[in-house]
Amino acid sequence: MTETVSLAGIIENPLVIVLAQRPGPGTGLATWTAQGDLNMAIHSSHGEFPRVVVSLSEPTDCFETIQHAFNLAEEYQVPVIVLTEKVVAESNLTVEPFVQNKISIKRGLVEGKDLEKLESRDRFRITESGLSKRWIPGSSDAYFFANGDEHREAGHLTEEAEEVSKMYAKRMRKLQLLKKALPTPEIYGAKKEADISFIGWGSSRTVMLDIIEIYKRKQISVNYLHYRYIWPLKSETAKKFFQNNVNVHLLEGNYQGQLGNMVEGETGRKFKDRLLKWNGRSFFIEDVSQYIDNHLKETLIN
Repeated sequence: MTETVSLAGIIENPLVIVLAQRPGPGTGLATWTAQGDLNMAIHSSHGEFPRVVVSLSEPTDCFETIQHAFNLAEEYQVPVIVLTEKVVAESNLTVEPFVQNKISIKRGLVEGKDLEKLESRDRFRITESGLSKRWIPGSSDAYFFANGDEHREAGHLTEEAEEVSKMYAKRMRKLQLLKKALPTPEIYGAKKEADISFIGWGSSRTVMLDIIEIYKRKQISVNYLHYRYIWPLKSETAKKFFQNNVNVHLLEGNYQGQLGNMVEGETGRKFKDRLLKWNGRSFFIEDVSQYIDNHLKETLIN
């Protein structure tokens, strides 16, 4: 049900949703794994509004990234959708003890004496950044209306074209703010000019870390650009990755290559090829190594 996501979008209310992926459509493969819900996470709901989509890859990532997800939701007053996968949820791994209290809680609230200065229209005030002040109802004498209709700065319903246009644009400006604030995707392996390169997200990171080490011993350089924070898409990182590597491939657990389509659309660059998997199984080392060997063999022949 996406109505709640839309409601959070228009009233600029923090919301964190964990979307645990398994293969569809329908009941699909109910007890297997997939990366097929990326498009739904980014586009589901009514109308347009800023949101963040985050992917998880392993236990420590899960423990830490979910905390960042709550901070982002609170600070930027947006829904944050956290994508995990059945293989991530049910894998058995040995990890170092989680570090407690490492990540500060960031609520983004008006507090203390500043509460006395608030006006009702501060809640949805039109600002250059797109961010308005937020406070817990009852903590200030200033009150506002929060409902699913388009509204003025204090939350009063409006259908006036100019007012609607300004408020809509105000919310959407947070996309650029978020794009600057989100961490840059990480590159593993050779920083540039690898023999073969990959872009992916989610559980793909685990197999790629093993692949990089395996091929290093064979004196073949492999690198991997990993998108933990997927939306808003930091396309400049992908553009630079394409510039520094001439043999870039997509690694993704769905039929259409959903992240790949977004990357190609936003960068104007095309993948050399795509390694996709949609049979409910995660990527195995054998899948990726066979793919690499075949492509490097073709390169040598040509």
